[in-house]
Amino acid sequence: MRNSGVALRLLGGLCALLLVGTALFDVRQSAASGDGAQEKLLLIAPAGPGGGWDTLAREMQNGLREEDLRFNVEVRNAEGAGGTIGLAQTASREGQPNVLTMTGLGMVGAVETTGSPYTMADSTPIAQLASEYLAIVVPQDSPYETVDDLAEDWRERPGTLPVAGGSMGGVDQIFAAQVAQSMDISPGEINYLPYSGGGETLTSLLSGTSEIGFGTLGDFSDQIEDDGPLRALAVSSPERLDGVDIPTMTELGYDLEMSNWRGVIAPPGLTEEEADGLEALVEEMVASDSWADTLERNRWTDTYQGRDDFEEFLGEEISLTQETVEELGL
Repeated sequence: MRNSGVALRLLGGLCALLLVGTALFDVRQSAASGDGAQEKLLLIAPAGPGGGWDTLAREMQNGLREEDLRFNVEVRNAEGAGGTIGLAQTASREGQPNVLTMTGLGMVGAVETTGSPYTMADSTPIAQLASEYLAIVVPQDSPYETVDDLAEDWRERPGTLPVAGGSMGGVDQIFAAQVAQSMDISPGEINYLPYSGGGETLTSLLSGTSEIGFGTLGDFSDQIEDDGPLRALAVSSPERLDGVDIPTMTELGYDLEMSNWRGVIAPPGLTEEEADGLEALVEEMVASDSWADTLERNRWTDTYQGRDDFEEFLGEEISLTQETVEELGL
């Protein structure tokens, strides 16, 4: 009995040591992870799978997890109406500090062209994350070898040449309209086929439903490399991009430069402390090595802006987009 009592005391001591060790491990893990690492965070991608906003949301999900900033991160797609469905869902979550919604020039344009009852004022700007340039793409077997080939044929049949891109009023349509305008084609005449995501645009091109695709370079990067199903005719950058053997519209003689920025907004009605907390979370993520790898893999340009700068930038973009939409008749 005496030996049995000793054994029980030893076992109890060992269990206590294990509990202490586990607690210390949890404390150290929590400290390394940062405050709030266990809190749930919802990332809303206001488009279908496969597009730029969806990619951004999933890259953020991976980055937050890899850097131990958030473990419980959910990505939810809310496609439709150029991103304004996602904007509406964001506005409906007033006062909720655990939501970040992907945004960008496409959403700003859609607010102006879709009759959305919600505007960017129905959100809390948090940060701009990155920018990327846009591309004109065609299937590999397309008769259009150059932008000049496209321009010549497009002028002949502006209303019947089917061209595809993102949602109505979004950045892809604005880009398509500006490309047409640079070719002396009225933007209001073009036969634009809108899709909710890059995956649907790709399907449209490969099925022959459309003949030309407009979208961000990242949307098509996998399809235009290593003899993929698509060819890029031009990009909208002011000069050739490093490691990208695609001519720019400018060098081909067309007066056109355009970039698409992407950022994150939160629901309205947050306290300053709550908004600052989301900004700090994003800032820590974009400063990491894993995010640097994300930028490189997706060919995104680092244009990070914190809350104050992003809010000022967003106001300027809204004014400029309103003018552009009016000029292009969109």
